Amino acid sequence: MIVRLTGLFCCLMLSFSLNSQTWRLVTEPFPPFLIDNNEKPGWVHELVVSALKSQNKNVEIEYTHWARALKLAQRHKRVAVIGAFYTLKRAKIFSYSLPIATADIVLLKRADSEITYSGSLYSLTPYTISKGEDYVISEEFEHHPQLAVTTTHSLIESLTLLIHGRVDLVAGTKEVALYWLENNETLQNLKHSEIKVITPFLSTQKLHVITAKNHPQSAYFQQDLYTGLQTIVANGDAAKILKRYDFDTNQTDKVLALLSKNFN
Repeated sequence: MIVRLTGLFCCLMLSFSLNSQTWRLVTEPFPPFLIDNNEKPGWVHELVVSALKSQNKNVEIEYTHWARALKLAQRHKRVAVIGAFYTLKRAKIFSYSLPIATADIVLLKRADSEITYSGSLYSLTPYTISKGEDYVISEEFEHHPQLAVTTTHSLIESLTLLIHGRVDLVAGTKEVALYWLENNETLQNLKHSEIKVITPFLSTQKLHVITAKNHPQSAYFQQDLYTGLQTIVANGDAAKILKRYDFDTNQTDKVLALLSKNFN
């Protein structure tokens, strides 16, 4: 009888712990998706928080640089990382949520520089390219044998190198790069020629929330997030969040469709 009661008590305690969980997440500033700003923290940030709160969970999100965010999750210091792109290498270590957003990955150059890009990565071999540490560009880019790639802590640092002429190109997310060029004080204070996006784009990636596969609460978190996203799409909260960020009807429908097509 005592053994049964002890087992029941442990189950109740586990249930209580999970139901009253404060999920501790981590990411890096990735505007307009994720912004380290309490008043308007980014629409992906708000979708994730709203989804988890709909499951009666509290949420804490730390902003740091990307490489550290991944390490914190791998060491179980944080349960999940928001905004990860998919790679085969990462998929061996992390479990992926359904996609929450899409982003275009591009090359950026100084307007006064002469760069020839044919769409083949081999045409980029004469140039030096900067990207953030552990940033995903594309599988082909990551494994290309002849590209001259240097890494920095952030896209802002890479753009700074580009402006100073220390690299020829920056590879990164178009939406984020354009946001930083328009809104980051450090970049705005630098006197520089116009920065331009080169076409064609390198890739289009989907943003996910990832958890270390060996984290003891990985499955619980992913289920909370999945059910929560279903809930806020169904009750209209997701659409309200997107409206706060000035999404028009077409943009809202695209995000909701991306989420909904992965629901069972």
